[in-house]
Amino acid sequence: MRHETLYRYPGLASLAYNKAWLAPLVRLEQQVLEHRVRIDPKPRFQHVQTDSFGNRVHYFEVHKPHQQLKVTSEAVVGRSPKPFNPSCEKPWEQMTYKSLQGRQQMELCSFAYPSPMVPFHDEARDYALSSFTPGRPVAEALLDFAGRIHKDFKYESGATQVDTTLGEFLEIRKGVCQDFAHLAVSGLRSLGLVAAYVSGYVMTYPPKGEEKRQGSDASHAWVALHVPDYGWMHVDPTNNMWVQDEHVIVAVGRDYSDVPPLKGVCYGAGQQQPEVAVTLERISREELSYGH
Repeated sequence: MRHETLYRYPGLASLAYNKAWLAPLVRLEQQVLEHRVRIDPKPRFQHVQTDSFGNRVHYFEVHKPHQQLKVTSEAVVGRSPKPFNPSCEKPWEQMTYKSLQGRQQMELCSFAYPSPMVPFHDEARDYALSSFTPGRPVAEALLDFAGRIHKDFKYESGATQVDTTLGEFLEIRKGVCQDFAHLAVSGLRSLGLVAAYVSGYVMTYPPKGEEKRQGSDASHAWVALHVPDYGWMHVDPTNNMWVQDEHVIVAVGRDYSDVPPLKGVCYGAGQQQPEVAVTLERISREELSYGH
């Protein structure tokens, strides 16, 4: 996995302070074999910290004048999707936040209540209820919910901005993976369930007969529903699929504002838009053992 972010400034930036959520998470279904972050120009100060959601965050400061900033994250990740267990077939009503014991409620409360970009929303709740009918198994209901979002909303790059509200997305009914994930999270939380916004990557495939282009994969976002005695059940409403070995989990938060790939401030550079390129490649264990 390789993720490159390049900022080109119209003027010189004298200082830059940034945080990066780029380190893949270690989970039962995801092993991080290697990871490194390279920053150009070289930071004066940097360190890795863990945020309140358990994500690894790379903080760095650039103190010398620069006209561009390049951040490259590279990793080797092993994926082994977690199989469902009998809890995934239980009625969804048994998965609510109120059904959890005291310690679990404390640990998961951030994912049960409204957050800066994901309010409780009556329209989102009513939309989710069409899938979460009385007594329906939670896995079946969740996949149906994701499938309806995929069908009823159009994926269109540029239709929304990073600060587009859930209400605006529901009105125009088109947007990007961030919007699809925010709608899913809001609908689930509005039903009393525990849901997280997940950032990461998804592998894409070239048209038949063409070679895959470097940088053609994508930063991505989806939703995870907490199921007691199972854990987080990840589903991708943008692509109407369970999250399996084609996805890489990077960070988990309440909404996008908790886990952007990169955020910070710079002084004196003027407005800028990042150029982002993501590449995911499958490698075999044999290639890995020879130092791929």
